[in-house]
Amino acid sequence: MDWAAASEAPPRHEIHGSDIGVIGASRTGRAYIRMVRAMGARVRVTDPYLSDADARELGVESVPLETLLTGSPIVAVHAPVTEETHRMLGAEQLALMPDGAGLVNTARAWLVDQDALLAELTTGRLDAALDVFDAEPLPIGHPFRSLPNVLLTPHQAAGSVECRQRLGASAVNEVLRLLAARPPVHAVTADALVRLR
Repeated sequence: MDWAAASEAPPRHEIHGSDIGVIGASRTGRAYIRMVRAMGARVRVTDPYLSDADARELGVESVPLETLLTGSPIVAVHAPVTEETHRMLGAEQLALMPDGAGLVNTARAWLVDQDALLAELTTGRLDAALDVFDAEPLPIGHPFRSLPNVLLTPHQAAGSVECRQRLGASAVNEVLRLLAARPPVHAVTADALVRLR
């Protein structure tokens, strides 16, 4: 696409002063919340494990999924993969989003009904930024690739040399801690396992 065509993109909006909905207050979700709040966003969160005290500490409003979807121009998905979250955003839920809203899914394709999302995106009513897909890598001929209202990235957030080194060092450090009879820094308890799959 040349610069002239790129400049004809739809109007853009700032994060500052925006209402952003976050599905899932996981570790990644909380990092996202801190980032967009630092840029001036008002944040609503849907997460059955988020206590009122945690919501206050994060500076967010905890709301049901339907309320989040109807009142958020941007919805960011950060929920874990569990039986309860499988296709938690289907046609019915996507239809609740206001016209012109955007869905950001950098968590897992498992959470969103890809066919329902494609149907909404094809109408042009919603926008999306997608980093995860039912089939990865996303096939060359997939319809997502031809839609002007979809931003695609290749699910390689940890693709840098430095990030891979940090991940490796973190894993080695956990093993060394266990060998020294010290508790792990990133322990996965039985309670947390249900939410981390």
